[in-house]
Order: sequence, then C-alpha cells, then structure tokens
Amino acid sequence: YQGRQNDYILLSLVRTRNVGHIRDVRRLVVALSRARLGLYVFGRKELFESCLELAPAFRLLSKRPSVLELRVDERFDSQFARKSGKKGSATGIVKVHNVDEMTDLVSTY
Repeated sequence: YQGRQNDYILLSLVRTRNVGHIRDVRRLVVALSRARLGLYVFGRKELFESCLELAPAFRLLSKRPSVLELRVDERFDSQFARKSGKKGSATGIVKVHNVDEMTDLVSTY
C-alpha cells in the first residue's frame, strides 16, 4: 500500500499469533495513514496493545468504537451516495462484536 490512499482501508491483523512485521513503526504509519474516510482494523486487540512499539498507536485506536456496525440492506454504493448526496435506505443494521459474529454474517450474505 506504499504511497496510495483509498477512501476506506480494512487492515487485517487476524491471522497472526505474534506482532511480526507490523512491529516496525514505519509499516504501522503506512497502514494507519492511508484511509481518507474510514479505517477498520481487525485483530487481537490485547496482542497489539501489549507490544511496546505499538502501544501508543493502539491506545489511540482503543478510544474509538470497537463494534463494527454494518448496513446489510444498503441500496447504493458509497460513490453514488457521495456524488448524489442521497443516502441509501438502510434499515438492517447488524452489529459485529467478534470474529465468530463476522463469520456468521459472511456465511449468511
């Protein structure tokens, strides 16, 4: 992702048992600074908060909501909604609290 930005970034740190290459603060800065509208980090919160090099960044992230809210029946894609000013009709909000709930959601849709 070096040097590129996107509206939304999904940072997946779920397939790890140790901190690994993200321990390099430069890599973390790249990962966290490329989102214009939204950054979603998936991973084991406790693992990354306990890493000395990453603790300051993850303390900041921990102040943000940790429950993902998805609108499963949204009608318009984000580009259309942004350009037209219209908001998609979305009544079905699903809250995802953990990996098991995300797995169930993905298998349902």
